[in-house]
Amino acid sequence: GLQALRLIFMLKIILVSLFIFSAGCGTEKEPKEDRALTIYCENAASWVRNFNPLSTSGAARWPTSSGIYEPLFIYNSMQGEYIPWLCTDYKWEDNNKTLIMYVRENVLWSDKTPFSSEDIAFTFNLKKIHKGLDTRDSWSYLKSVKALNKTTVEFKFSRIYVPGFDAIAGQPIVAKHIWEKIKDPLRFSNSNPVGTGPFTEILRFDNQVWELGKNPNYWQPNKPEVKKLKFPAFPSNEQVTLSLISGDLDWAGAFIPAIDRVYTKKNPEHHKYWFSETGHTTFFYTNTMNKVLKDSKIRKAISYAIDRSLVVKVGMYNYTEPAHVTGISGKMAKWHSKDIETKENWVKYNPKLSNQIFDDAGYHKNKNGFREDEKGDPLSFDIIVVSGWSDWIRSAQVISQNLKKVGIKAKVKTYDFGAWMSRMQKGEFDMAIGWAEKGTTPFPLYRGMMSSKYIKPIGIDADANWHRFSTDEVDSLIFEFEKTSDEYVIKDILHKLQNIFIDYAPAIPLFAEVSWAECNSTYFTNFPSKNNPYAPLSPNSAPENLMVLVNLEVR
Repeated sequence: GLQALRLIFMLKIILVSLFIFSAGCGTEKEPKEDRALTIYCENAASWVRNFNPLSTSGAARWPTSSGIYEPLFIYNSMQGEYIPWLCTDYKWEDNNKTLIMYVRENVLWSDKTPFSSEDIAFTFNLKKIHKGLDTRDSWSYLKSVKALNKTTVEFKFSRIYVPGFDAIAGQPIVAKHIWEKIKDPLRFSNSNPVGTGPFTEILRFDNQVWELGKNPNYWQPNKPEVKKLKFPAFPSNEQVTLSLISGDLDWAGAFIPAIDRVYTKKNPEHHKYWFSETGHTTFFYTNTMNKVLKDSKIRKAISYAIDRSLVVKVGMYNYTEPAHVTGISGKMAKWHSKDIETKENWVKYNPKLSNQIFDDAGYHKNKNGFREDEKGDPLSFDIIVVSGWSDWIRSAQVISQNLKKVGIKAKVKTYDFGAWMSRMQKGEFDMAIGWAEKGTTPFPLYRGMMSSKYIKPIGIDADANWHRFSTDEVDSLIFEFEKTSDEYVIKDILHKLQNIFIDYAPAIPLFAEVSWAECNSTYFTNFPSKNNPYAPLSPNSAPENLMVLVNLEVR
């Protein structure tokens, strides 16, 4: 029960204490001005030295794409606006078929080579040559990218695609003078990176801890104030929790049960957290390539069987709330269609209806109470989650028990983050808990959930649409959305996409997404907070975490 799970968690905290102290993760005694900002962002038992910002998600170390390398603009979700970064301004021309960006002057790479529009054009054209790097399919709408002069870059589109700005603006830029010599940029581990970001120098790299020093040639005057970042390896949330409690971590993005009691009360002045709502959703994915799970009725039956209130209580410690059937909530709820309440609400707990749908589909229970297909094979699935992510693990365990009650065998299996991400992208899973695409509107969510453009064969990496679902109607609506800037047309298309999502249940919303974030202001200050929301506090919010790195101050 709930109390048993909480007891198990606290016992784990006690047991892993020996590990933490024996691993030597404590803050070393060093001069105040040389103190490292110690960060947790990735679950890993050991580190692999990879700093390739163009590689697939999960391969490169944090903060490769927003710390060592930088994007052109950063979308600030707290302020709802784009912040100029490596570029200072932009404009659309030729009826939205040409995008001009103006490049920031006096920026140097960390090896003192001048940065220019040539680096930007090179980065995008490298993705054209090496298709495996173009995970967002940028060249499906780009016609050409070229530097008009040292401070101007031109993006010509093969078709009108206004949403392309998001992907272009967020692209980490690599150095032409380094990468033009790399024969296979997809496999390049880039062990000694040259970037424009605030932290570029690898000071130390061991399998249990590594350190990243500040860029001596960073373009923002007197920034960063922090001299170096330190990354101990943490295989689980429990070990992260203990390091936070003991003061060995300065910044983290971890789920912590009973955080007020466990963390804040230990040091009310300096132990802070901010679990901000994102407006987005955490999903339960079902692989639509599976012969059983390809049926939308079965996916809805699975959803009806899930007691989200119990998932939120046991798995999420009541930090959030059950998901909305649209997959959007909070500040994104403004996009709900007016007739949303008349739609089928298959996120409502209804095991009786779940059983009925399975019975009607011909999946009947055997003498042991488990459902079988027409050949007598049991309906049995694995739910994959990231090892060490205790909130997701407990949520998956609740779901497993829920499904058992309607006759479905669902076993929870854990993998380290890299292996989990690989399985998700390759579509090598039955069921899983995961996040979804995000943006300024629900468009990236529904495109990522239902567009055929993201679908890859099983075994080939897909950057989105891990569950492999699409319809022709969605593709047509996406095409229309990409061409328009009319607010009324945008809203109408999003409402239609929303209704299709509800009709087909391509993925199952679980609970409203929360941005886990903790900080210890004993040695460093000016972390984001509810009262100082210049960015999300979570280090997981890339590339917005870049704004935190350059704005932190040393006490």
